[in-house]
Amino acid sequence: MTIEVGKLYSCSEYFLLLFPDKETADRTTAAGIVRTGVLAVGVPAAAAPVRAAARTAAYWSEVIDKPVSYCNPETPLLVLSVDKKYVEVLAGDRKGWIINEDLFELCE
Repeated sequence: MTIEVGKLYSCSEYFLLLFPDKETADRTTAAGIVRTGVLAVGVPAAAAPVRAAARTAAYWSEVIDKPVSYCNPETPLLVLSVDKKYVEVLAGDRKGWIINEDLFELCE
C-alpha cells in the first residue's frame, strides 16, 4: 500500500511510537526492532494496555535521549510527509515520525 501525503490513516492494531525525527526513528530501528521485549515501532493494542505504550515510549526516550511519544490506535493519522519507510504524521495534537513496517497495516 502506498501512503499518500494529506490522507488520513489509522492503525487499530498498535499504539504507534512517534519519534521526533526520522534520523531518531532510524537509529531506533538500527538498535533492533526488539530489545528487552520492547518493539521499536509500536505496542500491540490487543495485548497491551495504555500503560505498556507509555512505558515503551519512556524506554525509547531514555535510550535515545530524545522525546518519544505514542498515539492511541483510535487516533487518525494525517500524513504530512513520506520518506521510504518513515512517515511524518499528525496524530491528534502530537506530531512525529512513525516507521511503516510490515508488522502492522495502516488503513485509510
